[in-house]
Amino acid sequence: MSRRAVHSIAIELTSHCNQRCSYCYNDWRADNGRSVGALPHAELLAVVQRALTELSLDHVTLTGGETFARADVFDVLDLCRAHGVDVQIISNGGLVSDALAERLAAYPIRCVQITLNGPTAALHEEHVGGEHFEATLEGIRALRRHGVPVAGCIVITRRNAAVVGEILDLFVELGVRLVALSRFSPAGYAAAHVAELLPSRRDMIAALDQVEPRGAELGLDLQVTMPVPPCVIDHADYPHVRFGGCPIGTDAQELALGPRGELRACTLHTQSLGDARHQPFAELLDSPVLSAYRDVTPEFCAPCPHRRSCLGGCGAAAASVLGDPRGLDPFVAQHVDDAFAERLRRTRRGSASLPVLT
Repeated sequence: MSRRAVHSIAIELTSHCNQRCSYCYNDWRADNGRSVGALPHAELLAVVQRALTELSLDHVTLTGGETFARADVFDVLDLCRAHGVDVQIISNGGLVSDALAERLAAYPIRCVQITLNGPTAALHEEHVGGEHFEATLEGIRALRRHGVPVAGCIVITRRNAAVVGEILDLFVELGVRLVALSRFSPAGYAAAHVAELLPSRRDMIAALDQVEPRGAELGLDLQVTMPVPPCVIDHADYPHVRFGGCPIGTDAQELALGPRGELRACTLHTQSLGDARHQPFAELLDSPVLSAYRDVTPEFCAPCPHRRSCLGGCGAAAASVLGDPRGLDPFVAQHVDDAFAERLRRTRRGSASLPVLT
């Protein structure tokens, strides 16, 4: 049987997390995944085995919830290693002990990506809830001690854009030189915090103006991983930063295998393509939801020469906030949609509520 080529699949091992991040895109975060749960051990391994057998993958991303909240994560790592498929892991770092890091070191892991959202405990914990800053730092240190590659992540928000350079300096101090700059996207649970966290064009420029010279001087590997449309930011102004776009329907596609076995177009989208426990992956990949995704762009984008590559930004955020999965990303809409901009202003003054506009 020929295998379908897919760049990556993100396996959401569990819906549970030890943090309550206001920027979390997991749609189930409001009750910490209690209504969603996770696949039983045997079912999880069976569907992962099928994914590794039926798909030709560049790598697998293990995520959650919190990846290390699931004790049988090492059984999944064993399967990936047996199939010769590379793995990267997304974690908040708070559950990474010295013993866990030592065990991880035996696996050919590309990296463990860990997020810091402030150079101090106060600002980081404003974003993640609870007292997690020191535990996250110690998780990074433990991984580094045992030679496990660590990538950093900064979720750039309205609250931390002015100190992104200081967060980057902290990563460098910790020995981390590969950092994802994840512009806040109000998809899923995060839609409830759009007014609080959505950065403006000015905020993103302030953040990138701190990042660019550090990238140039220190040779850091920096990438903006959420879409930042070129109509908002001129990418050429930041030659030492790589900018990513929406990968759905491209050679860079990363599918999401959810904690109930549902397959989705990406981790931020909530619409299921079908149940991967019972349907062949090839059949799920032929879903019209997926194949037609790039055929429609927002009306605002029609005259733009970048519309086919940009798609108007993040469609998952447009679905969560504006009720239209192929509408304009709220990051762009705040600057060109007067009604939406006014709703944001009123919400920030406490005289209106967001998220969903219809």
